Amino acid sequence: MKQPFPYPPPRRKAYLAIAIPSSTVSNEPTLQLKTIKVGFIARAASIHRVDEIIVYKDKPHSESDGELIVDILEYLRTPPYLRKLVVPLKQNLKYVGILPPLQTPNHPQTKAIKPGDIREGVVVSVSRGKVLVEIGVNKPVTVKFRKGLRKGDLVIVKIVKIKPRILGELISFEEVPFYFGYNISYYDSLSEVIREKWDLKIATSKYGEPISLNKLREKCAKASSILIAFGAPKESLWDIAAREGFVLNEEFDMVLNTIPYQGVEVIRTEEAIHATLELFSLINNIL
Repeated sequence: MKQPFPYPPPRRKAYLAIAIPSSTVSNEPTLQLKTIKVGFIARAASIHRVDEIIVYKDKPHSESDGELIVDILEYLRTPPYLRKLVVPLKQNLKYVGILPPLQTPNHPQTKAIKPGDIREGVVVSVSRGKVLVEIGVNKPVTVKFRKGLRKGDLVIVKIVKIKPRILGELISFEEVPFYFGYNISYYDSLSEVIREKWDLKIATSKYGEPISLNKLREKCAKASSILIAFGAPKESLWDIAAREGFVLNEEFDMVLNTIPYQGVEVIRTEEAIHATLELFSLINNIL
């Protein structure tokens, strides 16, 4: 039976980023539970084709939790065949083995390749104008030398031919024609995040306005970059904004309640992310 939607899926029409606080995992008592929560967030972001996960510091002493989130997100995003080469051993990663794999398009499930395939790789050798890149097949692929490339650099390779030897070309992330997984960044505050150029900034809150799909669809259709911000387990975005010296609904284009009539007293961050992103996946399908 033919699938109604292609895989790998296309990129979103607008660049989509979510911002989560560094204290997102602070209410979890063990490293194992913190790890599981980050795994849920990574899966939600990948399912709904998020381009960037931003972790912002929301409390003075939450740097360690922020580092933990970033470490786990980066581990999960990295193709399994590259992890031993590029991911250092850390205590933060002690329990990542219990998490389900992302299986995003940058995580190929086979070593078989054909011309036109795109894979992430790491440069393993640079010499005499020849560059070898490990891409998770039987042998490294040869790509054309590019000035500035060094051993250990992460690159994206498009396969040009496979016989008599595997040859590829380097392409940029923007040149990948389909969704390729999320990127990760870290900011020192929510204020710093919103100072970046965003066409549409959306805050989520149970004190926000009821969502209007028509209004949201209209705004999304005009945007080329969208930021969706989430609050912390013990503080709303209103509280975080007030502490940082700004008024939430003055800096964000919309403050939305994406889960009206919630059936539980408190919605966890990972649950809010999944529910909110589902709306944007539906809207994206009918833009």
